[in-house]
Amino acid sequence: MTFLNLILLFGVAAASVPLIIHLLHRSRFRVVKWGAMQFLEVRQRTQRRRIRIEQLLLLLVRCLIPALLAFVMARPVLTGLRALLGAAKTSTVVLLDNSSSMDVGTKNHNTFTEARDTATQLIRHLGRGSEVAVVLMGGVPAPLLAEPTFNTDRAARELAQLQSGYGSANLPAALDLGLGLLGQMHEAQRELVVISDFQKISWSAAEDAGRARLAGLLKKLPVAPGVTFLHLGREDRNNVSVQALDFSRMLLGVGQKFQVRANLKNHGDAAYGDLRVYFRVDGTERAAAQVALGPNEAGQVLFTHTFETAGSHVIAVNADAPDALKGDNTLLASVPVLDKLPVLLVNGRASREPFAGETDFLEIALRPFQHAQGKLADLIETRVIEPQQLDERALKDVRVAVIANVSRLEEHQVRALEAFVRAGGGLLLFPGSRVDTAWWNRTLAAEGRGLLPCPLAALEGGLEDNAAHSTILMQHFEHPALQLFNDPRNGDLSTANIRLWYTLATSGVQGLDKPGAAVSNAWKNATTTNNALPFVLARLSSGAAFLVEKAYGAGSVICCTIPCSAEWSNLPLRPFYLPLMQQLVTYLAAHFEPPRNVDIGRPLVAVLPAALGGKTVAVSEPDGKKHPLVVAAEGGRALAQFNDTRKPGLYILEAPDRAPVHFVVNASRAESDLVQLPADEIAAAAKPFEATLVNSWDEYRQLEQRRRYGRDVWRPFLWTLLGLVFFELWLEQRVGRVKR
Repeated sequence: MTFLNLILLFGVAAASVPLIIHLLHRSRFRVVKWGAMQFLEVRQRTQRRRIRIEQLLLLLVRCLIPALLAFVMARPVLTGLRALLGAAKTSTVVLLDNSSSMDVGTKNHNTFTEARDTATQLIRHLGRGSEVAVVLMGGVPAPLLAEPTFNTDRAARELAQLQSGYGSANLPAALDLGLGLLGQMHEAQRELVVISDFQKISWSAAEDAGRARLAGLLKKLPVAPGVTFLHLGREDRNNVSVQALDFSRMLLGVGQKFQVRANLKNHGDAAYGDLRVYFRVDGTERAAAQVALGPNEAGQVLFTHTFETAGSHVIAVNADAPDALKGDNTLLASVPVLDKLPVLLVNGRASREPFAGETDFLEIALRPFQHAQGKLADLIETRVIEPQQLDERALKDVRVAVIANVSRLEEHQVRALEAFVRAGGGLLLFPGSRVDTAWWNRTLAAEGRGLLPCPLAALEGGLEDNAAHSTILMQHFEHPALQLFNDPRNGDLSTANIRLWYTLATSGVQGLDKPGAAVSNAWKNATTTNNALPFVLARLSSGAAFLVEKAYGAGSVICCTIPCSAEWSNLPLRPFYLPLMQQLVTYLAAHFEPPRNVDIGRPLVAVLPAALGGKTVAVSEPDGKKHPLVVAAEGGRALAQFNDTRKPGLYILEAPDRAPVHFVVNASRAESDLVQLPADEIAAAAKPFEATLVNSWDEYRQLEQRRRYGRDVWRPFLWTLLGLVFFELWLEQRVGRVKR
């Protein structure tokens, strides 16, 4: 026998209270001698024995009442006897695998439909009055119903509507959720059933420690549940997947050449000599290619397209492979196409002479086709102003602002820039010979709270020919703005001659005060942890920083340590200057709008015109179900956010009088590797949970009939307690009447 509320069992000590009261209030007799006493002695001896027995019985009943009350409140569970088969009430949690790999099979009958039908049978087989909860393991684990239910018919109906394909199975999170649900349940007999194909990628050895911890927590429950691993589905490694899509541009404009590189992988042992791959735009097939994939081989296919209209577009790459899993043969992506990308250039040194102004080279680099009077159109549209013209109106409808060799700004101008970046805008800073270093450090750096990533320290190098010059350090770049230059054909950054440059006061800032620190790792750590600290994108050969970035609100700031003009270097004269400037600007502009392609569980966020703040828009899920969504006004712009993205596929946001906005939620391609755990490894995984492994519904039912036991026995004790209360009242009246 065990107890669900063991701590309440200490209330049994209350049984001593009636005994103490009895001892303190025992009747004390005073002997009075009188003549007739001798005639009563015989009758007194007879009644004294009976009264003592009745009083002891009353005392015993009074001691039993608080002890039995504490016993009932502790909820005793009898575990040594078998209950009538099928009649015992149970609390059952089912962990159902609805990950992508469960789709192996035909459309009408695959591993998931078998698992879903098995879970339905299991629930319908529970005894009358049992309660059940179902946890879905795929993607972001979630309960089928908000809380455990005694309505097993409702749970079965909800199961019938389920679909699979929800990314990778997240067993630790699902188990954690299942433990929480078990703690909310009421019945003494408890079961935990894991229904899965036991795909190897979801049961990796790296998570052994986490699973062991959860198994330990499971055993510490007041009543540990019986655990069953139900393995369904047969292994079929024959599978081809579209792993990822790489785009040639971070931002795309109308009429611009757009390249999509599709990465494919053959996960099986069969060879595909002439695999057809199709490229579709907005549902229309635009191109097709052919690729050969050997066993366990990866390959790439390149597609080129030009969009003729601005707005939100959807592309799809489909591999026509006769494989076991169809869900990963197609990969979607949302592609926003801009009409123009507005960029504001704040020129700190205006000049009428050609290429003498601070932003002259930069303006040509950002709009090369217009200046060359070519037939192609520029995506970037620049507007040049002088520092005194900078204000909120100048920043309206701008995605990126460039501050080029500006001495200082007024306070209201700094506040306007901060609000612009905080709302998602991009800021590119170029110091130069005209900057007021003290003002930049005091106002723009603001001890780490301002826009400038790091304070300007000192000038190094020299403009003289015999001074120590520097170059840009070439390495493998991880930052999106610089990845283009990992291919030497796109330009060699090290060919620029940097004669004079600013050093930054990076002492004490992690990753910046070490010239030998890896730039790629610094960028990875900052982006992964969403760290607001600045980080280096590129360095000079002297060890000083060349480009430094800092997140600021929803936007980002990049500071270059040299001017964008040719005053301190020959950078504007090098062939890579044009792609470098365009990459920096388009990267910063990409922060203006949140990503349209996200992983399962990540929110969808759309930036809408401020006039839509407070109004209602609609979001359509991949199955067509629509949800109303109230647009929130935030930071001078309107944001629509949708959080329920457990289903992979295409989501569409529709706003009044506006073109639809497309989002794509992508399931992880990790489950494309269909290798399952062998039987001995499944048994090893089950061992920490003391789980029993079965391979079908019939095996599970036989197991259930063999081991179902455990009865919650507090109800009979409660009736006994009530009987004792009434008996105590009757006995107390009887004893009192005798005394009188």
